[in-house]
Amino acid sequence: MHIAALNAIFSIAIVAISTGASAQNAYRCGDTYSQLPCPGGVTIDTADTRTSTQKTQADLATVRDGRSADAMESERLRQEKADLAANAPPRAAASAAKSSKPQAKRAMKKMKRLPASLAKPASGANKKTQHRPQNKSVKAKDDSAP
Repeated sequence: MHIAALNAIFSIAIVAISTGASAQNAYRCGDTYSQLPCPGGVTIDTADTRTSTQKTQADLATVRDGRSADAMESERLRQEKADLAANAPPRAAASAAKSSKPQAKRAMKKMKRLPASLAKPASGANKKTQHRPQNKSVKAKDDSAP
């Protein structure tokens, strides 16, 4: 197990060293830049010329900016939540307004509704389930019999 840990550390060290900041050649070809040389192209130095102090300062500024952005995002989300809560219709007042209708008005609405047997069937309703009036001529014959 100890050997496996040493091999992993050694492999990581090799990879870190081999990916060092080796400058690649870049070429300016007119108004564009390329990694491939072009006729009349000018070689551009792409090496990082900053000192380690400058790089550290830039890295710290990046971290600081990231934290500031996170703080601004959380503040924005908090403000949006507060705005939504302030602009939402109050639920208690809406339900109280609905329940304040007099009982008589509710009863009148119920009376005005048609019974289910007189209501029009839906356009796609099954014909077997529709209400069919009885044939009165058949009843009349039965009533006339002694």
